[in-house]
Amino acid sequence: MSRDSATAASLEHPLSLVPPLPRFAQIEPTGRCNLACRMCTVQDRADRVVDQSLADFRAFLDQMPGLETLHLQGLGEPLMNPHFFDMARLASDRGIRVSSNTNLTLLTETRARRCVDCGLASLSVSLDGAEAEVYEAIRRRASFRKVIRNLDRLIAARDAIGSALEVRGVMVLMRGNLEQLPALVRLLHAHGVDELLVQRLSSDLEQADLPPRYFHVRDFVHASELGDADCAKATEIFNQAKDIAAALGFRLHLPRLTNLAHAEHTARSGAARPGCRWPWEGIYLSAAGELMPCCMVASADRASFGTVAKHDAGLLERWHGEAAQAFRQALASDEPPAVCRSCALYRGTF
Repeated sequence: MSRDSATAASLEHPLSLVPPLPRFAQIEPTGRCNLACRMCTVQDRADRVVDQSLADFRAFLDQMPGLETLHLQGLGEPLMNPHFFDMARLASDRGIRVSSNTNLTLLTETRARRCVDCGLASLSVSLDGAEAEVYEAIRRRASFRKVIRNLDRLIAARDAIGSALEVRGVMVLMRGNLEQLPALVRLLHAHGVDELLVQRLSSDLEQADLPPRYFHVRDFVHASELGDADCAKATEIFNQAKDIAAALGFRLHLPRLTNLAHAEHTARSGAARPGCRWPWEGIYLSAAGELMPCCMVASADRASFGTVAKHDAGLLERWHGEAAQAFRQALASDEPPAVCRSCALYRGTF
């Protein structure tokens, strides 16, 4: 997940159980991925072999006439959908700002050119290490060498036509790659990228009724996410990376290092009550057409507002439906839904 999706466009309305359709949406082009990253549940979800058709995508857009910002990505790798570039163009031609994420493993020279002329405004590249050994241990089935080659292809295609496409790196920070951060800043800068978003590995798989097929991901997260004991070391490495970024004129976005115990204590004290506005401010549609509460849920078997009927007004029906209203009511209370209680967004530690 990216902070593009986590920071959906803010709306000025009360916490109604039946809010208007948001101006921000995240739509999955596909539920498939060619990788098996250690911290991702995509290979375990029941509906992962789904590609969204262009007709269905158009029908979803038709139901959101006020949409201003679209993040065209979910758990799957967007470039696996043969209609991805057509989707980006279709949305962009309607005046919608379109962003996406990619693992960049499937980029060819032709696809690089399409990335820069299909209407995409921003493309984030997942890169969790500056060395092959570290990167490939996390992004299983990926080749670090090929990803760097493809990054060069993308930047060359962008620069060749003077495209305004924003390209940035995204790093999921964990114990195993923390020390790679300063080198990754240098690496990205050397290959023509001038921005890196670092986000913490988040433990949001703690719900009591979590399907067992996700247990291996949960166990990896438990072993890999930064904890209290890592904060001093992380602070030192963050400072090194910030110094390098400042010297290079590189934009570096770092996450909070507030530990979870402190966040929970703060919430209990009333100084900063946990919370989340996703189900009011952002649409999340899976490739299979499931309307889900947010980007962090990711799989419909964890929480869903229901399947959106195609080619009709099904989206608004589900957005205002009983499941959505019940979820919002619980989220606004002191007893949030089980899927939210360990979520980094809800707890303010993302």
